[in-house]
Amino acid sequence: MKTDDLIERLARDAAVVTPLPAPGVRTATWLVWGVVYLVAMAARFFITMPHGGAVMTPLLLLQQGAALMMGITAARAAFASVVPGGDPRVRMLPAVSGAVWIALLLWGCVRDLQTLGTLGATSQSDWPCVMAIAIGGGILWLPMVVMLRRGAPLTPRATAFLGGLAALSLANIEACLMRSHEFASTVLLWHGVTLVVVASLFAWTGRRLLRWPVVEDALRR
Repeated sequence: MKTDDLIERLARDAAVVTPLPAPGVRTATWLVWGVVYLVAMAARFFITMPHGGAVMTPLLLLQQGAALMMGITAARAAFASVVPGGDPRVRMLPAVSGAVWIALLLWGCVRDLQTLGTLGATSQSDWPCVMAIAIGGGILWLPMVVMLRRGAPLTPRATAFLGGLAALSLANIEACLMRSHEFASTVLLWHGVTLVVVASLFAWTGRRLLRWPVVEDALRR
């Protein structure tokens, strides 16, 4: 086929395509769903257990702020990863936010050691929070997957991991605020391991859930 004929055919058969909103806009859209979920869970908790929940301290609020930033930056990186040619440095932002979250939890461990004389690493199990994070993360991850499928997931496992990390970070906030933790090491070990394990499971499903027909056709050829 001549080049002129190819150009004419492409121009004649081209369909109108609406570009996706910018990754930042899509992140804000997904966060609306996340905030609605957190508010609904908080309302349900305080109706059934009006005198429960964590004791609000400046350090706890800083930790939850870091967890929120980890969720936002991970969501931003996930949506940016389905845009071909995007800046790969965006994926480093969740690592920075995660490092701040871990540092604040480690500082909490130091304070526990100073005031209580122990880290309490084995004194408290936290299975209710593990279940809350896993279930809540799954609920928040589903709309993320639907939105990510509209892009071009060239790295489906990395994209699924980032999206899962974003969802689990918000679910972690719910778990921390709804249940009192005597030691910071409980959150660091139980919540941290849950985030890594469940996000890795989400990443494992990435190739199945975030399939892109163009990539699949190329692999078959």
